[in-house]
Amino acid sequence: MCGGLLLPAGAQAQAPDVLGELLKEVRALRIAMERASTVGARIQLLVARVQLQEQRIAELSRRAVAVREEISKIDAAIAQASSMVKRFEGAPGTNVPPEERAEFETQIEFFRTQLAASEKRRQELVNEDALLSQQISADQGRWSDFNNQLDQLDRTLTPPKL
Repeated sequence: MCGGLLLPAGAQAQAPDVLGELLKEVRALRIAMERASTVGARIQLLVARVQLQEQRIAELSRRAVAVREEISKIDAAIAQASSMVKRFEGAPGTNVPPEERAEFETQIEFFRTQLAASEKRRQELVNEDALLSQQISADQGRWSDFNNQLDQLDRTLTPPKL
């Protein structure tokens, strides 16, 4: 008699279901682990991009500050050169000897040349400042986009409240 070895019919039917359920659970765990690995890599990439954007924005901002400081210095040089041109233009009267008049004309020409060079440089700096402002704005937009992507990932990873 082998009655101890025989299993009830219900127990035999349950065994394949348990294995099937375990297999489903293992597959679900594998998918979850693969997803977590992919999401982790994506988060690292986005964080690196955010950091690069922050560095780029900081560098562009430093350059913009330096350009604006140089514009201020050039404005002072332009004001000084303009003042000198006016001063020398008004200085020679009709009773000034020709040698001194020639010296005044040389000084006026020198300050006019300086003034023109300063105004040209100022315009270059104003253009550079405008370009830097555009670049900063564009980079801030990219920075915001990367942060939004991180926020979206965070929302997908946050378990729903029950």
